[in-house]
Amino acid sequence: MAKKLIIFFLLLHIFLSSTVFSRSDEFIFHGFQGAGNNISLNGVSEIQHNGILKLTNDTPRSIGHAFYQSPINFKNLTTGKDFSFSTAFAFAIDPEYEKLGGHGLAFTVAKSKELKGALPNQYLGLFNATELGSFSNHVFAVEFDTVRNFEFGDINDNHVGIDINSLASNASVPATYFVEGNSTGQELHLNSGKRIQAWIDYDSTKRQLDVTLSLSSSKPSLSVLSFAVDLSPIFMDYMYVGFSASTGLLASSHYIFGWSFKMNGQSSVPGSIFIAFTSWTQKESNALNSMYFFIRGCFHDTYNWDSLVHN
Repeated sequence: MAKKLIIFFLLLHIFLSSTVFSRSDEFIFHGFQGAGNNISLNGVSEIQHNGILKLTNDTPRSIGHAFYQSPINFKNLTTGKDFSFSTAFAFAIDPEYEKLGGHGLAFTVAKSKELKGALPNQYLGLFNATELGSFSNHVFAVEFDTVRNFEFGDINDNHVGIDINSLASNASVPATYFVEGNSTGQELHLNSGKRIQAWIDYDSTKRQLDVTLSLSSSKPSLSVLSFAVDLSPIFMDYMYVGFSASTGLLASSHYIFGWSFKMNGQSSVPGSIFIAFTSWTQKESNALNSMYFFIRGCFHDTYNWDSLVHN
């Protein structure tokens, strides 16, 4: 127990010193403590005192947006060619009632960070009924959807989908993840309240988008969803990146624990804290989770922190 406390306060001290690294084409949030100037919040979203970004709460029919404050250059301003990008984040969806909540969250690239006129419920805070399918939307999203909406052709109530200017997904798969060395997908419940690590990688040369999920901070070699797509018509020269979530009659709390993003390269993996502190409460675990993003990002090449906390 004494060793755990020493590690806890060490992480706390370093975590509170700095949580954000950013430049024009790359950033990383090791938790969101002190990130208010870099994150634009809208709706019911908030940064909690423990540094966790909470997109929605148990309020029915609500919307939460959180976007990186500054627009990012997505195209070569001379040739018009779109750039590749990579993002990694850890999230959790905690339903108001066990297995009953809604509606999901989406990593979003949009021409505006306000998404004015967007609706809650099945619209995930991204669109309204009249905007669906309009090329002028310039919205790309990867949805983590926990409610099946037949009007959009949802495959089930637990899926990952790629959305381009609409919520009728261009591609979708049941939420699964892969364990290294095993090509059989493992079932993953998005609304379990567990912390889930996600990676989204777009290769503008190969015209391929990959979505990868895991219950640990190690990225599996197999993606859960790989889709051939040209996003250049969707992207404008400058776009905003962030998250959108919504609730319906039944609600879920949607959390983001850490987030990294990079143009034309592999984003740093903020990781997620899956420390074997089984006696810690959920609140304490969440706080430690945010701290670990910072520790892993800064010291991964020097110290084996995973071994330290597990021994």
